[in-house]
Amino acid sequence: MIDPATWMPAAVEALQQSFGPRLRFVGLQGSYRRGEASETSDIDLCVILDQLEGADLVTLRAVLGALPEGEKAAGFVAGARELAAWPAFELFAFAQDMDAWYSELAPLLPPITKADILLGVRTAVAALYHEAAQTLMTANALDGEAAANALHSLRKSFLRALQGVLYLKNGEFPRERAEALRRAHAEEAELLRMDGAALPLRDMAAACLAWSGGRLLELPGQC
Repeated sequence: MIDPATWMPAAVEALQQSFGPRLRFVGLQGSYRRGEASETSDIDLCVILDQLEGADLVTLRAVLGALPEGEKAAGFVAGARELAAWPAFELFAFAQDMDAWYSELAPLLPPITKADILLGVRTAVAALYHEAAQTLMTANALDGEAAANALHSLRKSFLRALQGVLYLKNGEFPRERAEALRRAHAEEAELLRMDGAALPLRDMAAACLAWSGGRLLELPGQC
């Protein structure tokens, strides 16, 4: 595993050396940002350049690959103009799950309205509903590793959807799992705690299906 406190400054320095003033933003997301990473976790970077071309991705892969465990580095890469034109409903939760390590993200984003946020939350809840339904259909055919991966994916999708729902309730986005646990209802908190040893995949999928279906019916269609 890496230590973001030392790895991220090294990554920023290497990116600055390669891209110079073209580098607009570097951030860290996901399990490493939340302090929940394991040996198999990806390093979820966000790298924004002034513009993005195919050759830049080759350079970026080489730069990150030269860092310790750099083969695990993945995430979101874009040009600044494309990010400014991005569908705003996808960007609210994206920006919340971000620690800035170089420059600031907010000036690069398009305006994000309340309607955009609501659409983003509804989309995350609907995606969880779809994933849970598909998992229930296929769970019996999955081997141990595939079932573990499916459970991990469901837990990530549930957290993403729950964070949005909790934000809509009181206007505060729970950036950390522990904060979401404190604010969640008992059954929601139980799902956040579950792992492969505590809850079979089919049970997790069924619980996610019921929760997301209920939230879809409760959430307003528009602001």
